[in-house]
Amino acid sequence: MSDRDPTQGGESSSQADRTLLGVAPPKVASSAEGLPRSPVFVRSGTSVADVEPPPLPRMALPSRARPMPGVSMPPVASAERSQALTWAIAMLNLPAQVAGRQVALWKVLAPGLLVVIWIVNLAGMLLGAAAKPAHGAVVQDVVAPPNAGQPAAPGPVATQASPASGALAGLAGRAPESLSSRELLSLAQSKAEAERDAAKALRLKVETNPALGKDKSVQGELLRLAADTQTARDAMAAMAAVEPPIGADLLYEVWTGTSQRTDTTELARSLVYSTDVRPKASAALAVALELRGAERCEQYQTALPKALKDGDRRSLHLLTKLTSKRGCGAKKNEDCFACLRGQPDELAATINAVKSRRPPAYVVPLP
Repeated sequence: MSDRDPTQGGESSSQADRTLLGVAPPKVASSAEGLPRSPVFVRSGTSVADVEPPPLPRMALPSRARPMPGVSMPPVASAERSQALTWAIAMLNLPAQVAGRQVALWKVLAPGLLVVIWIVNLAGMLLGAAAKPAHGAVVQDVVAPPNAGQPAAPGPVATQASPASGALAGLAGRAPESLSSRELLSLAQSKAEAERDAAKALRLKVETNPALGKDKSVQGELLRLAADTQTARDAMAAMAAVEPPIGADLLYEVWTGTSQRTDTTELARSLVYSTDVRPKASAALAVALELRGAERCEQYQTALPKALKDGDRRSLHLLTKLTSKRGCGAKKNEDCFACLRGQPDELAATINAVKSRRPPAYVVPLP
């Protein structure tokens, strides 16, 4: 076996010396061409270098409720509320059959809900308007006195203060000749409104506690208010509610206290003869009412014994006219009460008896 010159043998000997068992070693890159490249995919016969897919956009998960700023909610409670809200929305969006058409359920319920809300708001407005006192209305608390046997005098009537009332009070302190006609009329209207408010307040108090009518100051105030046509009805309504027999006596005083015949006196007369007031009249007033209602001589003859026993000065002028022996017949010269002449002493004794009995006296306060 002969030795080979390592410098000879050409390209094949040189390549064989650099292999291991005839396998070439891996090629080591020594330049920029050896850098790793992206894999190449073949699509429809073309090769395009793949790139990384774009990142997915961030999306808010529907099942996660957004927390309120500054409020921390437990994860479980937040998830439950979110699920409940999702369920409610899904229920409202359920289809409903209306007139052969399918519409969302919330569209069917919305009109009815709006009607209910409107009714609730309207009721609240009406109740609020009813509870709120009107401007200038009387604010009066009706309280029973601690001792029913000793009725208390009517307390002052409290009215709602207003800037206008202060201005009117300033006008009231000035001389009338220094005011204009409009200012004088405003003062008169303000005074009339105050009187009406006072009459209504006193009526409520007496109707709630009829024993107040025993107080002399209350009686006088009722008579004063009855003298004014604007407050007469409230005053007489209070009189009718006063404990008997005072109420009937007060109404009789309004009826007969003046010689003028007015709407007030006619109403007082009707109230005295009403079915619930006349039975409560005192014995003395009952005699006067019977004498006033008599038309024939026999009716007067029947009333004389009652007048002798219980009559007071309110029956005096009714008995005095019975002494006249003229006024009837065609020429008005015949005796109208001839049936009483058989016992002349009885009529005289009755007149003397009623003279000695005084009727109830009242002190009417000055306006």
